[in-house]
Amino acid sequence: MRSTHFIRLFCCAIGLTVPGVASAEEAITDGELYGEGYTPGYVLEPKNEKINEDAVKLPSWPSEQNLIRVNLSLVDFPYTLLIDEKSFSIGKDRIIRYTAILRSAGGVDNIAYEGILCNGDKIQRYAYGSRGQFRPVRKPEWRFVRKKGQDRYRHELIENYFCPLPVGNIERELLDRLKSDSPPDNL
Repeated sequence: MRSTHFIRLFCCAIGLTVPGVASAEEAITDGELYGEGYTPGYVLEPKNEKINEDAVKLPSWPSEQNLIRVNLSLVDFPYTLLIDEKSFSIGKDRIIRYTAILRSAGGVDNIAYEGILCNGDKIQRYAYGSRGQFRPVRKPEWRFVRKKGQDRYRHELIENYFCPLPVGNIERELLDRLKSDSPPDNL
């Protein structure tokens, strides 16, 4: 680790590039590009990649009887994750859309309608829930799911429940995974 860092600094100082060793500029850009130290394993992901999405229609307000409690294996995560089964869908675009409810120990709900794209581990929030209705996000955009902060539950959904997408009845299979008592081992 130290030798690679030294080689990068040395090459940068004398203006050389060495095959297989990222330049100091790339290393800094890579770390800064994704925020919170998130690095998906490759340098300089293309920006503004156009994703061809199906038209998005906001779902009806979630009902308590349709909520699936998802068993997250996150340490110190202060919320219970609930997914509204009625809003859960997978479009022809292969985007998994759902209403997520993060419920605090005090019973306060944070509600959002969002989509996950397994190809690239990306998330887009379409709407926030408040006072019994959804309010669309002004400028929804795709971004990478981080392994830290509020994205931890999304990362868990991607890693342990959603991705890669199964074959067959995809929607039914993913809902069965969410309803299981523990995250599936065999994805």
